[in-house]
Amino acid sequence: MTIAATPTIVESPAAPAVAWQGLRSVRLLDSLSDQKLADLATRCHWHRLEAGQVLHGPYLDQRLYMLSSGSLSVSSYGVNGRELIIGMITAGRFFGPMAPLECGSQLSVEVQAVEPSLVASLSKEELEALIVSDVQVVWAVIEHLVELSSKLAKRVVNMGTLSVRGRLQAQLLEQAEQVGVEGDQALLSPAPRQNDLARMLGTSREEVAREMSRLTRLGLLRREGRNLRICHVDGLRVLLEETR
Repeated sequence: MTIAATPTIVESPAAPAVAWQGLRSVRLLDSLSDQKLADLATRCHWHRLEAGQVLHGPYLDQRLYMLSSGSLSVSSYGVNGRELIIGMITAGRFFGPMAPLECGSQLSVEVQAVEPSLVASLSKEELEALIVSDVQVVWAVIEHLVELSSKLAKRVVNMGTLSVRGRLQAQLLEQAEQVGVEGDQALLSPAPRQNDLARMLGTSREEVAREMSRLTRLGLLRREGRNLRICHVDGLRVLLEETR
């Protein structure tokens, strides 16, 4: 498990004044005017993270967290210490518990910055006031939960029914769809790290490296500096269907 420094919590008045525009990308807050958004920013706690730092609190407290910039990974650890990346959080997403802590056991996870990141968090009371004041916020939460449930269900099925080869192909296709496919190609920038892919798929870096090399030899992948190009997205889909 990575041991990281405690994140800096920025609570000075100047920080929200500069950073509130970053909240504009958070889907939960789409319906808020600039004035309401700026006012909300002053009531947030701001957490500034460097790459590798752990964000303490999410899924343990009752605060809602919103990623203004950067990216985060969400990991869990087995009793043997093996890490599994449950998911990635990109800028504009919100996360945290959606139910009272007493309703069941807490989820043991670690949220870590993949790159320099800025996170805003709201107390339970502030979140409840926000929901009461704007019905569009409620719909945003519902849409988020539906999307999250669909992604988790798909991942559980893949983990239970696909080989490592198939899970890697499915993960590359998912990332291709996230960045956008043009002319049967997709550019992943920067290229996903093999260690991260291995932790997402519940396997070793060596297995990921072997399969990435095979896909490269087949002409489906190509490294371009720090980026990875999926040269034939449809071809990758065909391989995945053959694996199922």
